[in-house]
Parts: sequence; structure tokens; C-alpha cells
Amino acid sequence: MKKPGADWSSVAALHRRIAAACDWQALGEIYFHWGGEQFWAEKAPQVGELGERLARALLPKVRAAGASLWVGAGVAELPVLLAEVMLRGRDVVATNLREREVAVLNAALDKVAPELPLRYVAGDACEVAAGRPFDHLGCISVFTDPETWPVLSDVAYGRVPPVQVDVERFVAEREQARALARKLFARLARPGLVTTSAEEVAWFLECAAAVGADYEADEELIDTAVVGDPVGFVGFR
Repeated sequence: MKKPGADWSSVAALHRRIAAACDWQALGEIYFHWGGEQFWAEKAPQVGELGERLARALLPKVRAAGASLWVGAGVAELPVLLAEVMLRGRDVVATNLREREVAVLNAALDKVAPELPLRYVAGDACEVAAGRPFDHLGCISVFTDPETWPVLSDVAYGRVPPVQVDVERFVAEREQARALARKLFARLARPGLVTTSAEEVAWFLECAAAVGADYEADEELIDTAVVGDPVGFVGFR
């Protein structure tokens, strides 16, 4: 159920309070080698603005009291997670492999919104979600993460010419990514929705083709605040 009295203004207000309670120096060190705190100081307003845009586009597409699995959820996804919980009463599982980031974000949530049923979980999304179905999967800038998939990231963003691609490393990373995509797609109950970036959607389309699932992609795309990847929605049946 929707939280009594919750509306978009209350979601935005709570996000601002949580953001103010975050340790931005620590987050800067997690995301960047230098200048991280200054970067976040400049990006923080966009996180709230673009996060709300994404949330407003997502919420009409998901049912109340459903369940979402977010993979690699961090600072940028917080406005969307809050909206799902507060305005749709959804069960949100937000996973992140960066334990330090999870600790920082949960500390802010504990301080500002101790009764809100939303906390980040440190761990592998496939393990955290084992055996559970979700009607929505959020996967933004996961398969293009240069720390996890350096070659796939370079290829996806066109940072390396074809002649310089390390083919063996590319194939190894591709098979690892395929395995992850299959595990995540297996957690999606159909009909279901995937929120992902334009650079990553092919991983899920391949999974759909393998099981004969139909899909329909929305034309609307929304840029993310941190990376700038265009994000959209794909429904699977």
C-alpha cells in the first residue's frame, strides 16, 4: 500500500534529507580516485532531478505491492527506490557489490528514515534474490561497468577500435555477462518490466529470444545523472 500522506513532494523532501545525511567524502572516495566530493557537490542536484524523472516514468508501469530487484543500485537510484516504496508500496530489493557504499547509504537511511522499509543489501543480486520472482528488474550501467567488465565497457562505449580489442578477454567477459544476464532474467516474472540502459538492453533481449519471450520497448529514454547513459523500459511477456 501507498504510505499514507505520501506524494511526490514528500518523496523529494525525504530524498533531500537522506542526501544531506550522507557521507559525501566517503562516497567520493568510492566512486572516484580524486575530486570525488566536489564531483558529488556538482552532481547531487541532478541526481534528485533525473531520479524523479525516471521514477515518474517507471511508476505507472509497475503494479502496487509488487516487487523490484535492483542490481548495482547506488546513489543515483535512491529517488526511484523511495518512490517505489512510498508511492506504490512495493517491496524493493536494492543490491550493490560495494559494501562501503551500502554502509554509507544505509547509515543515512537509518538516521533519517529508520521506519522506512528500504535498505541496500551488500552482495550478489543473484544470490540475494535466489528463489524469488520479481515483476520488475532494474539494471542500469551494470554490464558497462569498467571495473567489472573493462573490455565490454570499452567496446560498448566505443573507446577502443576493433583492431585493438583483446579478443580472448572480450569472449571471457562476454560469457560471464551472459551468465549473469540469464540468472537475472530468470528472476523476472512475466509479464514483467526491465529498466536498463540502451547499451545493456541486448543482454536481456538475447535472454528473451532463448526462451521465446515477447518484448516491447518504450521509446522514452532518460539520461542518468552520474554516467549519462540513456535509460528506458522493456516489457517482457
